[in-house]
Amino acid sequence: MALRLRRGTNAERQLITPAQGELIYTTDTKALYIGDGTTAGGIIVQGAGGGASSLNDLTDVNVGSVADGQVLTYSTSSSKWQPQNGAGIALGRADTLTDISYGADNTAYWGDMLLHDGNSFIANSFVGGNHQISIVGNDSTVIVNHNTGDLSGDLISGDIKGGNLIGGDMIASSDNSIIIDSNIKTANGLTLKANDGTVAYDPATRLFTGDVVGNVQGDIYATDMTKVFDKASGQWLGDIQGDIYAGDSTKVFNSIDSKFTGNFDGAFVGIHSGSVFAEDSTLLVDGINGKLVGTVETSSVLAGNIKLTTATSKNTMFLQQNAESNYLTITTEATAGTIVLSRNTQFGSTNAAVPSTYVTNYNDAAFIGEMHMRTANSNNTAASGGGMGVLRARGTKAAPLVVQTGDQIGGFYSAAYNGSAYKPSGGLRMLVAGTPTANYIPSNVELYNSDTAGNQQAVLSIAQTDSVASFSGAIKLKVVADDTARAAAVTAPVAGMIIFNSTGTKFQGYTGSAWVDLN
Repeated sequence: MALRLRRGTNAERQLITPAQGELIYTTDTKALYIGDGTTAGGIIVQGAGGGASSLNDLTDVNVGSVADGQVLTYSTSSSKWQPQNGAGIALGRADTLTDISYGADNTAYWGDMLLHDGNSFIANSFVGGNHQISIVGNDSTVIVNHNTGDLSGDLISGDIKGGNLIGGDMIASSDNSIIIDSNIKTANGLTLKANDGTVAYDPATRLFTGDVVGNVQGDIYATDMTKVFDKASGQWLGDIQGDIYAGDSTKVFNSIDSKFTGNFDGAFVGIHSGSVFAEDSTLLVDGINGKLVGTVETSSVLAGNIKLTTATSKNTMFLQQNAESNYLTITTEATAGTIVLSRNTQFGSTNAAVPSTYVTNYNDAAFIGEMHMRTANSNNTAASGGGMGVLRARGTKAAPLVVQTGDQIGGFYSAAYNGSAYKPSGGLRMLVAGTPTANYIPSNVELYNSDTAGNQQAVLSIAQTDSVASFSGAIKLKVVADDTARAAAVTAPVAGMIIFNSTGTKFQGYTGSAWVDLN
């Protein structure tokens, strides 16, 4: 009667722990395992039926004593695999392989390398012949590409003899600085020498020290980077050392005695040292003191700053009266030109009693009814006339802000001298009387004076609402003795007039057609 063991696949066996002495048969690997009660899957039963656990258990292997580095080789004499040193293994010649050939004479020489010719590897010398090899740097970047024939890496130190340098920078071996930058096509810090070995250009000082032979195109600059020759105008702007000759080879300037012996015709741009004399030997330019002492006659003077002076008075301009005019006119040619007067500009006098922080027109003529300052206006529009304006805003001149109710816009003010200074008296002023609109500013008009206590008081105020007039004091009307005197005083009455008639002690008003009593 047959004995049937516990069975299953090798994967199922590893999931159980058989009891001690319990046998398990794997149906897929055909192996027998026995349990010890603790090992998962059991322990394989040794023997021919259970497989070998080492090479020496195989019948065709004789390991014996094994040393490091040995390999198993087959011996036909013993019909077994046995260990042997690798050096003792004869592999035969390389040209016995089908893809290796030593060449026509079937001989390889010292220094030859196996190079593939497209069909097989052939022993050939690396020196001479055509070889396609790419060179890669430590960072895996391609330095020499044998497919494109490009040198794409940087060339550090070493000379270049012949051939074109395409791409790549030229770097100095001392400090790795870029001498030739191929990206921007620029040479950096190169010293230029002539054939005799003398330095023609020094990059440290940025100076050309050699001679210039031939034509020069472009401007020329001195060592301090100031322009000494301007190519656009063809003028020398700097100093010239040495003699100067004219086109006919005559010397016009002697550098030894520093004398100009020729005629000067044309513009002189540059540095001139020394005095200038007229044909009659009179001094025009004082080179020692740096002054123009001669008479200047010209139709116009163009300068950034003109300083005027006389022997006795500094910064004073004198207008010489002549038959044509005795006026000094300041004007501008531009359509939108503006004449700007300084903050402390004064007109007519330098009297210390006249305030100096304002634009002042001083006139001491005893005119009665004359206007010392006026504007002239001529046009045919009834609503337009000459005048002087005042602009008012809050904020600053650069950033003006809207005015507010009660702000004084401007006006006409008067002041009088009290023995030590000019003090305010009275005047006419305008004040903001409402929220500004897009087209106008609501305002009140005040006529004011100063009382005996020094307070400013509005004598007459005309409000912007319905133009209502308010008086701060009593109102005195025209007084006539009777109706006859009234008719003589008011020859053309209009509606709304009021008068005081002392006959009968009556206030009378004109209706537009007749005078009527108001009390």
